[in-house]
Amino acid sequence: MTVYPPIEIHSIRTEFLGAPFPGTELPDLLTAASQAQRWIDLGEREIGGGASRWLAWPDRPEFEPFYGSLSLNTGAAGIAWHALTAADVTGDPAHLERARRAATYVAEAWRDHIDDAPFDLPGVGLAYYGGLAGIGATFLEIGSRFDEFAVVAPEIFDEILTRVQASGPRAGGWTPTSAVLGDGGVVMSLVDAARALGDARYLDAAVRAGELALGDESSDADGPYWPGTDVAVFGMPGGLELQGFEPGGIGTAYVLGKLAAATGDERFAQASKRASLRTLQTATVVGDSALIARHGGGYFFGYCTGSAGVIRSLVQVHHAAGDEESLEWALKFGRGILRSGVPGRQTPTNQYVFHQCCGSAAIVEAFVGLWLETRDPLWLEAANAQADELLARSTFDEKGRRWYSEVERLPTGTLKAEVGHQVGASGIAVALLRLHAANGLSAGRQGFPTPRLPDDPFVAS
Repeated sequence: MTVYPPIEIHSIRTEFLGAPFPGTELPDLLTAASQAQRWIDLGEREIGGGASRWLAWPDRPEFEPFYGSLSLNTGAAGIAWHALTAADVTGDPAHLERARRAATYVAEAWRDHIDDAPFDLPGVGLAYYGGLAGIGATFLEIGSRFDEFAVVAPEIFDEILTRVQASGPRAGGWTPTSAVLGDGGVVMSLVDAARALGDARYLDAAVRAGELALGDESSDADGPYWPGTDVAVFGMPGGLELQGFEPGGIGTAYVLGKLAAATGDERFAQASKRASLRTLQTATVVGDSALIARHGGGYFFGYCTGSAGVIRSLVQVHHAAGDEESLEWALKFGRGILRSGVPGRQTPTNQYVFHQCCGSAAIVEAFVGLWLETRDPLWLEAANAQADELLARSTFDEKGRRWYSEVERLPTGTLKAEVGHQVGASGIAVALLRLHAANGLSAGRQGFPTPRLPDDPFVAS
């Protein structure tokens, strides 16, 4: 049996004679989250009636985010989600009032945005990242805490049910793809809605869409696979296959695994395993570690198309199929991040990317998740080191703490500090707060009180 060198996690909290070396000080996690809150608050705009919306980028008030002002991804639903997490971790009731203001805005406006189409994918306004399914997922939690919002989630999910395609090649679905970007994201949220609201209609609709996903299975000389989202919807040349949680077959594996866990249907459990295989077959494996290659070369470690998202999916497959091999692969991808030199360096294809979707905050979440699964102290140590890396690369002044990230939809070299959940400070703060909760759980001080979204497979405390 090959014995690989141990992984060493190096701290960047430098000390000399028992005190931080001048100029190298980093705040603790709760202080950093509070500083990020100042930046988030700069984006708030009250619109009356107890409602607020948020500017996506306080530096540039005219900037309009790709997924709009309501969504979980870039809008007020994501702000509310962060506020609920902050309330649970800190106990500060001001966060609940912030969540109420954001929820009031979304509850009043969501019907006006059902048909939003941020890119050329029919039905995407109903989906998870920028549409109704993601908003509905946040209101499952919001409605359980505020009586005035208890009706919102059922109304949203009922609207989703009315828009199921009745005929054509995707009858029973909503979009042209079973990937998480499309129908898969709707299915994830419907599964959680069925459980939270006690309404079997939502699970029935999720199962019907899951049947479509089963029918998407293809095969070639390398075995079975699930096709990902057509890259033409992103304005990319044809012929590319985007692996990753959001657009690819590995995300479909997660959805099938979630259906298996909800229904006990062995067809979904075994399909989730098969749907993960193509990513594993094409992974770069070095010793005890694995990486997922991206088009154009390089390796991404984030949630949407990188290792952090692959880890989430494989953990769900592990739970659904009782498959220890899938968990070991998840750990391989975690070790691949660490053996690349992260935390402590930004690899060439991960420069200036810090948020939940594509960057460092997603890595923090993955490491915390692996610790919840295994209780191996390596992963909690790695999460804390990655959080320190995030703090070291932030900007902090009188406006608050923020992260200027680069995204493909702006010209290369354009850095912006958004406030949203998937691509901004509120999502990064969520990662820091959840890490703080994990540290408390590890020390025996508290449980792990933060709420969970439908794309979170990691075991509860």
